[in-house]
Amino acid sequence: MNGELKFYLITDTHHYAVKDLGYSEHQDQKCLNETGAILDAAFEKFAAQSEIDIVLIAGDLSNNGEMASHLELIEKLNKLQQAGKRVYLITATHDYTYRPDGEQEGKTAVSEGGTSRAMLRGLYEAFGFREAIAEYLGDNLSYVVQLAPGYRLLCLNDDGNGRSYCGYDDSHLAWILDQIKAARESGNYIFAMSHHPVLPPSPIYPVFSKRDMLGDYEKMSTVFADAYLEFIFTGHSHMQNIGCKTTEKGNTIWDINTGSLAGYPTPIRKVTLDANALTVKTEKLDSFDWDFQGKDPQEYLRDRFDFLINDIFDSMAYDFDHFADLAGGFSMDRKTAYKLKTPIKLAGKIMQKLTLGKAGRLLFIRRKIDKSVRGLLIKDLLVEIVRNVFAGTEHYSPDTPEYRAVMAITARLAPLVRRLAKGADFARDLPGFVAQIIYDDTPDNDAVLPVSHPV
Repeated sequence: MNGELKFYLITDTHHYAVKDLGYSEHQDQKCLNETGAILDAAFEKFAAQSEIDIVLIAGDLSNNGEMASHLELIEKLNKLQQAGKRVYLITATHDYTYRPDGEQEGKTAVSEGGTSRAMLRGLYEAFGFREAIAEYLGDNLSYVVQLAPGYRLLCLNDDGNGRSYCGYDDSHLAWILDQIKAARESGNYIFAMSHHPVLPPSPIYPVFSKRDMLGDYEKMSTVFADAYLEFIFTGHSHMQNIGCKTTEKGNTIWDINTGSLAGYPTPIRKVTLDANALTVKTEKLDSFDWDFQGKDPQEYLRDRFDFLINDIFDSMAYDFDHFADLAGGFSMDRKTAYKLKTPIKLAGKIMQKLTLGKAGRLLFIRRKIDKSVRGLLIKDLLVEIVRNVFAGTEHYSPDTPEYRAVMAITARLAPLVRRLAKGADFARDLPGFVAQIIYDDTPDNDAVLPVSHPV
């Protein structure tokens, strides 16, 4: 490891070519119509930074694989390269698109105006693939680059079958382990970039979105750590999290999961790596070229995020068909949603007016709810808690009245939840599970992580 390596990392740009495709009415945490302006601001920021010439992008480059979106993004990437920056990227499942009815004789037809997976290598050849010192020939989308003397990057495509399973098959995994070994034997420190999380970015994530984790993530994280792959940068979850796992052999892997650039809070990782540590700092965009309706740019993005969460809660109560449409965003299919329609609707209606004080009274624990928060709507508190999880700022510590109120209610409900969700891991210790969601004292935005196995 010679000297230090510096780079920027972003992920889940979800670029949408609004000029070609028209204004999108889709309401989501992603700000689709704004993606072009957001990318322009980010790339201008990178171009102005003289001490960092490397930019990494960890997948989901386009909204849904529209060719127009890819072509417009490539124009922006070319300008960034012309400004002297080296761009290395991976593609992911949002970068190719199929017709829903396209399954014929084992093949899937590309939707009109869409992009097939086979096209991606050629489209993005100039952004990493051309400099590859090794490629996995099984899919032509995973590769290794020499970022600097003594430093290699393992760029991993983990699409799997693109639907029910994302991860690596046996031959792909064997190639990955070979590349890690080859790098270390040649005196190069190697770290990785993949799209799907290798470690859960939040305790709640595997409960609702296990299929959105890297396939066999419990096994893969152990295999990687024991091969001395210490750091992997991931995306997909749109959450800010820095998680670690230490194996039985005493080896540690860190997953630096990064939120979507296309939404609140527009996170950008600024990373420095040397023989002693990997230092992560998180920056965000101060502004971009858009009408913020009189709001501060971050306030505008935050309100967009809150709208999505409120939309979920409101549709639970008043528009169940819409809720079923939204459910796919947190890995609940329509069939499951309708199966649970009655309890979901009931919960939705209760949340519209239920305050912490009322909940305490109904559960005979009102005295455990501090007077300062009795009037707080549970729905509003949940929106903030979810936002905090995505931003990596789970700040309600045990000494806050909000934390104490939530934990008192949770403890009261725990026996009922154990009966209703029998066998579910989270139900075995509901208070402990909830506590990890509302408060996390480990840094998710800025951190100094030790290098345990330098070369």
